[in-house]
Amino acid sequence: MKICFYGVGGVGGYFGSLSAQRFNNEHDIYFIARGKHKDIISANGLTLKKAGDAEIINVKPKICTDNIGDLPICDIVVLSVKGYDLVNAIKDIAKITNKDSVILPLLNGVDIYDRIRKYLKTAIVLPSCVYIGTHIENPGIISQNGGNSKILIGYDPLYPDFYPESLLTILKESNIDFAWEDNVQVSIWSKFMFIAAYGLVTATYEKTLGEILENSELSQITKSIMIEIEKIAKRLNIPLNSDIVETSFLKGNQFPFETKTSLQRDVESKGKLNEADIFGGTIIRYGDEFGISVSNTREIQKKLMTKFE
Repeated sequence: MKICFYGVGGVGGYFGSLSAQRFNNEHDIYFIARGKHKDIISANGLTLKKAGDAEIINVKPKICTDNIGDLPICDIVVLSVKGYDLVNAIKDIAKITNKDSVILPLLNGVDIYDRIRKYLKTAIVLPSCVYIGTHIENPGIISQNGGNSKILIGYDPLYPDFYPESLLTILKESNIDFAWEDNVQVSIWSKFMFIAAYGLVTATYEKTLGEILENSELSQITKSIMIEIEKIAKRLNIPLNSDIVETSFLKGNQFPFETKTSLQRDVESKGKLNEADIFGGTIIRYGDEFGISVSNTREIQKKLMTKFE
């Protein structure tokens, strides 16, 4: 098979390394990367340091490139980019997929499937989410430092009878933890509640998770955003647990006091190039569509945007 990992930063680099380690001699593995990261992978391979594991993995894909024209039609595409890069990525992926290709998008957000389908009418697209803590330590080096590294996958609404046996076999034999869920939207929305609410508040107020938790006002703002997300999920008939707001909020205690969210780090380092629209923008659009008040999210989003004026 021909397997493309489009985006080999923390997430794509982790899973791409494991797949390449297992299957490089059996299948054609391709990496899409940029800049110095691409140059080092092309020259020396991609290095993965796994948490709690003395073994260091180094793999060289068949091709590592930033030019989609270098690749053939692929059987599987694992998509791992930031939300603000999604549109360009999908336009690229449309050039290397057909009706039989399977796309596994590993991105933050609850409307990723709809965003993809806006630009891609063919191929199988499997809604999914992933729990993992990884980052690019240096160009060409991925470091895993947390998370259970598990992928949760569900069926494509356009093809509800399609079961991606080939993809799941690749994941299983690569020792990648995954689960096929009849209603993966529950997992997607449960994760979104945590990362969106904490992400927006930490980025807006420039506070770590620990600082949010010890501040009663900021804690209440975080919970209020979670409540608005819960109302939208109910409107969409997503059967979240009745205690989802409280359990999502308490997850913050599972991280070190000094932890910064990915949105907060992006705002600090990249300014306008961040996932605020994937989080706050999505909540506001759903609120407007369904006539649900999302005043707390709207206020936070407005404050966050003023940072870039």
